Amino acid sequence: MEKQNQNQKEPLVRQSNQSYQINNAAKAENLQQLIYNQPANQAAPVKPNSQGSSQLNANPYFNQGSARPSYYSPYVPKKKTPEYIAFKNRVISVKGLAITILSIIFCILFTETIFFGAAGISVPIMTIAFEGILFYSFKEKEKALSKTGVYTAVPIILLAMSFFIHYNPSTQFITWLTIIGLFCIQIISLSDIRVNGIFTLDMFIKAIENLFARPFSNFIVPFNSFKLLKNTKSKNYKNTIYILIGLMLSIPIAAILMVLFMSADAVFAVAMENITDFLGLDFKIIFWDIVLGTIFGILLAAMLTGLKYNEEKQASPAKIGDNIEAIIVGTFLTIINIFIITFVAFQFVYLFGGTVNITASDMTYAEYARRGFFELSTASGIIFAIALFVLIMTKKKDGRLSLWIKLATVCLCLCDGVLLISAVKRMLLYVNVYGLSTKRTLTLWFMAIIGLCLLWIIVKCYAIKIDVMKWIGITVIIGVCILSLTNTERIIANYNVNRYLEGTSETYIDINYLGNLSYTVVPEVARLMDLDKKHAGLKSIMESQQYKLSHRHRIYGFTLDQIKVSAILDKKLN
Repeated sequence: MEKQNQNQKEPLVRQSNQSYQINNAAKAENLQQLIYNQPANQAAPVKPNSQGSSQLNANPYFNQGSARPSYYSPYVPKKKTPEYIAFKNRVISVKGLAITILSIIFCILFTETIFFGAAGISVPIMTIAFEGILFYSFKEKEKALSKTGVYTAVPIILLAMSFFIHYNPSTQFITWLTIIGLFCIQIISLSDIRVNGIFTLDMFIKAIENLFARPFSNFIVPFNSFKLLKNTKSKNYKNTIYILIGLMLSIPIAAILMVLFMSADAVFAVAMENITDFLGLDFKIIFWDIVLGTIFGILLAAMLTGLKYNEEKQASPAKIGDNIEAIIVGTFLTIINIFIITFVAFQFVYLFGGTVNITASDMTYAEYARRGFFELSTASGIIFAIALFVLIMTKKKDGRLSLWIKLATVCLCLCDGVLLISAVKRMLLYVNVYGLSTKRTLTLWFMAIIGLCLLWIIVKCYAIKIDVMKWIGITVIIGVCILSLTNTERIIANYNVNRYLEGTSETYIDINYLGNLSYTVVPEVARLMDLDKKHAGLKSIMESQQYKLSHRHRIYGFTLDQIKVSAILDKKLN
């Protein structure tokens, strides 16, 4: 019985083993294709072992055909793809080499004049130079430059000129941010990358990707442009490039030797210090100018060559908006409007009460203005964002907003306008009592910008085809240009001095605050000194401003208002 049962089980075991072996054969064939990328009807390559015999011939299943997995795609490193190789070859050109050298030279000069120097006349000069590099890089004989890229140069140069006209460090951070943003828009426009609007999220994403991320992945590409020197037959061209490279390499070594020679010889040190003081040079910084400028220059060249020569397909512009049902938005706006209208109606006296509310609530002017400003400005910002979001995201019927959405959005903007007017009134009341300051001026400027943008949103409700983001962006740019080209600190000082001279005996002026402003306020401080020449505080302010002016770079940080300021300081302190 046991033998009979055993004989009956043997066929089942053999059948199971055969099935197991067939499955293993299929797996081995798939593994073969993954490793050697062989077609299904070809045998795997034979790898001999140390004895010269085949390792794979012993397994017959490696020679059996099997279908390749449909999901498999062989991995090819990016640097070995035909597109990337063609991209590197296109960089090997006269223009590619020129872009690389110009980028490095520009960044070295930028590091010396602005990064380690001072923001004055250096800013418009370097801006014009950079604009020249951009137009040269993207200019083609058979193709005109992007109009958006060309027109963007106008506000960029205007903003750069503000650094030369006057010195206003309290507002320069806004100017710098705007210049950087405009340069991003200009470069993307010149490179003909498809975007869904100038002032859109798609533009922001494309700028981050192409201007800040890809230069690091293409960091080695600019070096390929120097291969042109091997291929060119012009000795003059080669010699010119070699001379430039020699100059760049010699400058840091010369700076190090100069420092050593100045330490070794006192007479030589005095002579060189007089020359360097006049030119505003520091040999200790020149070394870092070369190092950092070269690194930044390679990144800039990688960005420009990548945008010009890389023909990699860009993702289609992402279209955002028109995906929320109108009934949802209408219900939402109705509730928000009821709440805001109720708030404005019940708080109307509080919002516009002015000095009556201050007396009744026993608050100081500062407490009243600050309380009202932070409440109303925050609410205004939220309401503005809601109105803009509604216009962009609401579904349109036949390209139009429903009457319900239009009226609700207009009502929302009008209520926001009421809050803005109230906030402005509070701030003007505060200024009338305590005078102007940088923060108060920027507050009024910012609320004016929001008010103008609200008007564009109202227009958008009835002229749905206009690009509201474009006109809001243009409004902001014009506002920043006005702020930057205006000598804000001089206006603040002038207002406070006039208020003090024309005011009553109870009117006072914060002299310490005037001292914290830049040297551009010296003419206004001089008017106060004419009333009291022996005032120790005013003389101290003049001495402090003279110290600030003397420690700015004579060339890089030169501004037009320095001429008048220097004459007044020499007259009042000497």
